[in-house]
Amino acid sequence: MHWPLCRSVGSLWVSLCTLLTLALAPVALAAQEAAPTEATEAAEPVPVRFRGVTLFDLNRGIGALDSAARAAAIERRLAAAAEDADAGLDSLRTIDRGDSTDLLLGTHLLLTITEEEARAAGRTRAQLAADRELVLAAAITRDREDRGYRQLLASALLSVVALLLFAAFCWLLLAALRRLTQRVHLAERRFATLLGPRLSKVVAPSAVASALAALARLVAIVIVVVALYFCAEFVLSRFPWTRGAAERLVELGSEALLWLGGGLLGYLPKALNLVLIVIVTRYLIRAARWVFQQVERGAVSFAAFYPEWAQPTFQIVRFLILAFAAIAAFPYLPGSGSEGFRGISLLLGVMVSLGAASAVANIIAGLVLTYMRPFRLGERVRIADTVGDVIGKDMFVVRMRTIKNVDVTIPNSLVLANHIINYSSSAASRGLVLHTTVTIGYDVPWRKVHELLCEAARRTEGVVADPAPFVLQTGLDDFYPRYELNAYTREPVRMSEIYSALHARIQDVFNEAGVEIMSPHYVAARDGNRTAIPDEYLPRDYRPAGFSLNWLWKRSQGGEQRA
Repeated sequence: MHWPLCRSVGSLWVSLCTLLTLALAPVALAAQEAAPTEATEAAEPVPVRFRGVTLFDLNRGIGALDSAARAAAIERRLAAAAEDADAGLDSLRTIDRGDSTDLLLGTHLLLTITEEEARAAGRTRAQLAADRELVLAAAITRDREDRGYRQLLASALLSVVALLLFAAFCWLLLAALRRLTQRVHLAERRFATLLGPRLSKVVAPSAVASALAALARLVAIVIVVVALYFCAEFVLSRFPWTRGAAERLVELGSEALLWLGGGLLGYLPKALNLVLIVIVTRYLIRAARWVFQQVERGAVSFAAFYPEWAQPTFQIVRFLILAFAAIAAFPYLPGSGSEGFRGISLLLGVMVSLGAASAVANIIAGLVLTYMRPFRLGERVRIADTVGDVIGKDMFVVRMRTIKNVDVTIPNSLVLANHIINYSSSAASRGLVLHTTVTIGYDVPWRKVHELLCEAARRTEGVVADPAPFVLQTGLDDFYPRYELNAYTREPVRMSEIYSALHARIQDVFNEAGVEIMSPHYVAARDGNRTAIPDEYLPRDYRPAGFSLNWLWKRSQGGEQRA
């Protein structure tokens, strides 16, 4: 073998392969780039519309024009050719250009069909051109007929008739609505007469009538909107220039119905889950209500659980059940997975957390007060500086009525932060001690004062005899001792009345005994005033000491002389 010749042939072969690779590389790259484009265009066909009617779809571009630009150009050419009265349908023809086919109307080029486009449609170029020629001929014929004077006049008359029918329908609907409203108000008066004044306060006939009238107006508005939609679609479809808008209305309505129907069908499983959660929640609440009603009535009892705790505890249990139901139902709510729903939920959470701080504090304080049991409804209590009877309490406030018939509402957090004095809690079993203080001079024997005060308490209505009233001496001041009268009552709601009667009886009893209710003050010259000790402690021959006076005078002679 001749090695130099072999090396020359090998070098020549490698060079040829390299040149072929470099030459075919752009073609291969172009083919690779063109393939996805063709697939994309085939996957996304663009419709060609004329007067709002879709004629055919394009899935290929030509040159620098993509499918959308090519469809827009064809629509413009077709509109111009249809309005050209000199271009008759007999001038509609096809011209074979070798690798493409042109479709012309007179001198107007309507469209060009390529070999690739025909291959993608599964037809030959001649067959596809014939199909497009028939479609365009029918579209131009229909457009020219629609724009004829007779057809336009007939369309205008039909449109006027449709508008008149729509107006008559609206007038009849309005008349029916007025008559229905009159019947509702007439039924309202009859319903109020049947219910009577008491039940009318619970179920207000006027509110029911207003709701029914509002519902009737809403239904009437919906009916008018639907009728207007069909009337507008009918009128717009009569004229070639607005037929596209009519078709768009039909598409929008169809899309809306399909979207609504598809959404309802797709949401049906979630709706069933929501219904199941609502049913289970309702029966759980009903069961809890029944149990706590039995506890409140005393039919069921638990150790260290008071009947008055039943309703507050039921409210807590119901809140927990509803909270768990809301958590379970949240994923099944419409739009719960959208970002907008989450954003609104976050915003509402922030608003509630910022604005409900005091409300939450009152709720927690209400729970604490409920289970502390510092007072009950109807009891006489003092909260801070307010004295009155408890007439209501809930999760937020305590309501009191003072002895002056003034209703006071106190937030639970303020009640919990202040001291609470309950006058009624032990009054029935042990009695409430009413006490008042008087000061009598030292010249009156303390035993007599005790006797008189106890007698005044026994004469007072509302003071019980057992336990018996008693007196405490709470102080020995400079001029008088202090006597505190204590008397028992079992009617704390009459505290003010009993105090007033007790003070009146004290005056009566002391006046009958000839004892002055006064607090004496002394400016004593002890050599001559009577002592303040009671007579029973003084000697029988006691006499106040006289004054001792020393007189001084001067004689004219002999100096001072004392007498």
